[in-house]
Amino acid sequence: MSATGITPVLNRNPELRDLQSRLLAFLDAHLPVPVCEDDSRPDWLELREAAAAAGLTGIDVAPPDGTDGPNAADGPDRRDEPNGSRLVAQGLAMFLAGQRDCDAREVFSTGHGAMPLRYGSPAVARRIREQVVSGGKLAGVASSEPHSGSDLRGFRTVLVDHGDHFLLSGSKGLISRVEEACGFVVFCKLIDRRDVGVVDLRSVPLSAVWVPMDATGVLTETTDPLGMRGWSFGHLHFVNTRLDKDLLLGEPGDGRRIFDTHFSAWRLMMSLLCLGAAAAAIQESVARTRRRRVGRVPLSAIPSVAARLGTCAAEVEAATAWCFSLLERIDQGTVDVAACSAAKALATDTAYRAVDLALQLHGSEGYTRHTPMEKRLRDIRGLRIADGPNDTLYSVLAHSMLTEDQLTETHSTEEQRAAAQQAEAARLLAHH
Repeated sequence: MSATGITPVLNRNPELRDLQSRLLAFLDAHLPVPVCEDDSRPDWLELREAAAAAGLTGIDVAPPDGTDGPNAADGPDRRDEPNGSRLVAQGLAMFLAGQRDCDAREVFSTGHGAMPLRYGSPAVARRIREQVVSGGKLAGVASSEPHSGSDLRGFRTVLVDHGDHFLLSGSKGLISRVEEACGFVVFCKLIDRRDVGVVDLRSVPLSAVWVPMDATGVLTETTDPLGMRGWSFGHLHFVNTRLDKDLLLGEPGDGRRIFDTHFSAWRLMMSLLCLGAAAAAIQESVARTRRRRVGRVPLSAIPSVAARLGTCAAEVEAATAWCFSLLERIDQGTVDVAACSAAKALATDTAYRAVDLALQLHGSEGYTRHTPMEKRLRDIRGLRIADGPNDTLYSVLAHSMLTEDQLTETHSTEEQRAAAQQAEAARLLAHH
C-alpha cells in the first residue's frame, strides 16, 4: 500500500525517481522509523537544516537560474509561477515524510516561504532564498485571527500606510512555528493613515506582507496543542510594528489572490502528508492482522476485518490520486481552488478514518504511546482544522458547483429567450 499510492505518479513522472531515492535515503538516515509519542522528540529544525545542506529544500519553487526540475542549481532570482513537476515533486516529499511523522512536514518544504519568494521584492526574495531554501530556516504564515477564525473578510489586523513606511497592528491566533520561524507572511487590511477608525475594514481587500521576526513590536505567546507538538503553537501580536514598504507582497489588495494560489497547493501538501501517514498505518495493520490470531485463524482472515482494511486502503488510494492529479494541473498552470479545498477535506477525513481503524486493529496496544497510531490520530485531527475546517472546505466546492449551475441556467434561459424572439420574428415575417 505504501508504495502503490505513489507508483502511478512516478510512472507519469519518471524524472522524480532519483528524487524519491534521495528523500528515502535522507529519511532512513535521520528518521528511520515512525515516531511514537514515547520516543525522544527529533530536533525538527536541525533535520530541516540537514535537508537544506543535502539540497532537499526548495523542491516546490522555481529554480533561480532558469532551469527546471527539483534538482536545479542556485543562482539569481527567477520569480514566476510553478511549472514543470515541482509541486508534484513536493507532494511526493510530503507523502514520504508523512509515512514517518506528520511533524516532518517542514523538513523538505519551502512551505510558506514560497509566497515571499514569488511575490516579494527582489531583495525580499533573495533574503528568503538565502535563509529558507539554502539556510534551512523556517517561514510561517499568520492568517487566522482569534475572533474571526478563517473569515478572511473579518480580519482586523491593519497595515497602515504612513508614506515612507508601514505600521502593523493586530493579533493572529493559534498558528504554528511562532518560536522557530524567521518571519511570517501576515494577511492584513492595508489602509491609509487618514482612514484609521473611519473605514469599514470588511470592505477593504486583503493584502499580504512579509514580517521578519526581529522587527520591533512582534510579540509571541505560546500554548500547548492537542497534536502537532513538534513545532511551537500560539499567537502573534503586532504592536505598531514598523515595516519597510518593500516588504509588501504583490500589489495592495493582492492578498486574496496570493492566499488562494498558495493555499490551493499547500492544502494538497497537507493532504498528502496525512495520506502518507494513513498508508503507513494501513501497512502496519496488514502486518499485524497477519500475525495476530483469533482462535486458529489470523485476524486478517476475518471477513469484516479484511473488508474494513480494504475500504480504507481504497479510499486512501483514491484521495492520493486526486491530490496528485490536482498538483499536476497546478504545475501546468491551472488552479482549481474549489477542488483543492474539497480534496484537502476529503484526504484528511479519509486519513483520520484509516488511522482510527489501524489503532482499533492494534487493540489495547494501539491506545498507548508505544505505537505511532495515537500521535498520528492527534496530528491528523489538527490538520482537519488547519488552513480551513473541513466543513468550510467542502462548502467551497458546493458553492462553486451551485454558482456554476446558476450561471448555466441563466445562460440557458437567455439562449431560450433569444431563440423564442428569433422564432417569433420569423413567424411575423412569414405572415407578412
